[in-house]
Amino acid sequence: MKLKNKIEIIIKNTVASSCAKTGYREPIIGFASTDDPIFTELKKIVGLHQLHPKEIVPESKTVVAFFLPFEKELVKQNLKSGIVKESIQASADTSQLIKEIDERLKTELAKDGVTVIVPKVIFDYKNNGFDVSWSHKSAAYAAGLGTFGVNQMLITQDGCAGRIGSLLISAETPPTPRPKEEFCRHKNGEKCLVCVERCQSGALSPNGLDKEKCFMSLQEEQKEYPELNQHGCGKCTTGPCTLDPVEL
Repeated sequence: MKLKNKIEIIIKNTVASSCAKTGYREPIIGFASTDDPIFTELKKIVGLHQLHPKEIVPESKTVVAFFLPFEKELVKQNLKSGIVKESIQASADTSQLIKEIDERLKTELAKDGVTVIVPKVIFDYKNNGFDVSWSHKSAAYAAGLGTFGVNQMLITQDGCAGRIGSLLISAETPPTPRPKEEFCRHKNGEKCLVCVERCQSGALSPNGLDKEKCFMSLQEEQKEYPELNQHGCGKCTTGPCTLDPVEL
């Protein structure tokens, strides 16, 4: 079995066998060579704090990224105004599921002599603000999973309502072509900006995201369900690009 196929099967089977309260549609997976110039470009766009894959693991060959799209029912529930517990639950469930995917890939690929490294994403607002050394969204963009929308989310062929994970492996895998079309309606010249209208904190505008305002709003929302120890607004992912931007 080709390495690419094995990775895809492991991810899809892990999601399909999940016992989480949150439901998911089928994951989509992409690959990018760590020699792809896009990673150098991203450092220039995002900032020098964002590490190149080879700065993390010099011997890494491929970036693997995956998107776990939420089930349609969860998206519909989050159309309600106010804090939706199911959305926060989904954030907690998916964080755990991504850890399970990472561990299963490490175990199974090690049998073929392939090393898996999961870059640490350490969010230290007090000392570093919003700068992190690795972005799963940027990795997924490089791996051909989608394009960025006005909502600052990666819009994939299956929408943007979901979560992204990424990792590095020591073996080469054919890269996934990046989409040539723009999945964000507004950026594609169409009338939209639904994500801006549905942002409850007022942090999102056509010109960008006020990360400070968004973060403070999430901190307040987290207090509603302290037992979950997680935030999960997601209102900006309930527009036309939520489920399938190609068909909508």
